[in-house]
Amino acid sequence: MRDANPHPPRAEPSDPALTPRFSAPAMGGLFIRGFAMGAADIVPGVSGGTIAFITGIYERFIEALRSLTPAFLIALLRGRPREAYSRFLAIHWATLIPLGAGIGLAILAMSGLITTLMDRHPGPTFAFFFGLILASAWSPFAHMKRRTAAHGAAALIAAIATFFFVGLRPAGLRTDVARDDIAGAAATIVYSAKLHDAREAADVRAQAGAASSLLFLDPDDVLSGAEPLIDGVPFTTFDTPEALAAHANAAGPLRVLTPARASLPWIFVCGAIAISAMILPGISGSFLLLFLGQYYAVLTAIHGSIDGGLHLLGRDADPMGALTGRPWWSDPLFLGVFGCGVLLGLATFSRVVSWLFHRAHDLTMAVLAGFMIGALRQPAMVVLDAAHTAPKPGAYWGLVALVAAAGAVLVLGLAVVDSQARARRAASAA
Repeated sequence: MRDANPHPPRAEPSDPALTPRFSAPAMGGLFIRGFAMGAADIVPGVSGGTIAFITGIYERFIEALRSLTPAFLIALLRGRPREAYSRFLAIHWATLIPLGAGIGLAILAMSGLITTLMDRHPGPTFAFFFGLILASAWSPFAHMKRRTAAHGAAALIAAIATFFFVGLRPAGLRTDVARDDIAGAAATIVYSAKLHDAREAADVRAQAGAASSLLFLDPDDVLSGAEPLIDGVPFTTFDTPEALAAHANAAGPLRVLTPARASLPWIFVCGAIAISAMILPGISGSFLLLFLGQYYAVLTAIHGSIDGGLHLLGRDADPMGALTGRPWWSDPLFLGVFGCGVLLGLATFSRVVSWLFHRAHDLTMAVLAGFMIGALRQPAMVVLDAAHTAPKPGAYWGLVALVAAAGAVLVLGLAVVDSQARARRAASAA
């Protein structure tokens, strides 16, 4: 007898039968990929989604995010424990746990190193990411089942739109006054966050008001060799927070500036927006945070939360906290609300991307390829800007070309490994 429905419905990705199984080698590989994604997410202009594509797990990453649903909690609240347990198991924990652990560890451990490389060696650092993105831009096209003129047009439109978007210049640093001993009068200005570049110091001076001197935490020597005055005001730099705090406490009246923080409702929205961009290859969530004016605030909250945790474990309290007067729980609270926005963005936007994959796979791939091609403008601009200050242009361009080639070779090597792995899985399934 013939089946009345020759086309049975496709099983949902959250079906327990399709849920990835825990496997030590697979989880190790996903952790490494997650670490690379987290490191990329720190860099304005580079997306963790790009790294997911490069390492061959993008669609698996999206489906894992799509499986993340509170349906098991709803079933539990309705008094259906067996259904809740089944729905809980249907979440792709075998993908989410190692990826999430890798991303989180990279953000905590690498934020200082990545930002230091961006500040001290911007040309080679962004050249490496340029090579990564350039070599991986072909990957979405390789995943397409059919290629038509319409797909090419969609990729071109996406590339042009992304090219113009990343060419926009974010606004400069905005600051909040955390402490003001003599309102309106000339005072010693303390900037409580670590300096990332000379422009940041100029932004602090522009917003400081009347000032007798400027104090900066500059362990990376951002202002080394700079003019002795910033807009007519002398400045002093310090390698450690302890040295800065000791000098500030003896300097008399202080005005302490911190990176401006959004209200908690708005930082929740910023988290949802930023993570939505991080999911897309070529669209950088960090770049969006710069536009929203919260990039430095989030980085400062990360470092503050780490210092607070170490203090609870017995390390001396951060001396900058006493200068700002900010309570110890403010950084974890700010970061926690941001994280809740991130979770909402992950849960909602991943469903949109998953729906597009299932309904318009090839068109979606073409658009993603366009995003990656257009996004090349951001690292290219940084490489070109850094060339103007390079002491030896010939050596600079040689290093930039070498580093970019290394990034491209890394992508091609990963592509070969991924292709061989897929071929082995297909052969074993046959």
